Amino acid sequence: MKCRCGIPCATRTSWTHENPGRKFVACKNFNHETGQRGYNTFYWVDKEQTDWQRDVINVLVAEKHRVVTELSIVKVRFTCLEHEKKEVI
Repeated sequence: MKCRCGIPCATRTSWTHENPGRKFVACKNFNHETGQRGYNTFYWVDKEQTDWQRDVINVLVAEKHRVVTELSIVKVRFTCLEHEKKEVI
């Protein structure tokens, strides 16, 4: 499918708090930061989520971010320990 601007549309995934994980089709000129949609070619691919689905997905996304952050901290600590060990030897 092409947008009115002539560019093929793209299928993307929303990760907003209101629509986490929902698929949509939009003009490739769509700017997720400003919300501008090129020639307003936009439609959801899937049906609207229930409040429960939205809440569960948002909790899982937050948990993923927490785990990734903790992993980064552990990697930095491990690197520091390796560096300290090399200095002792």
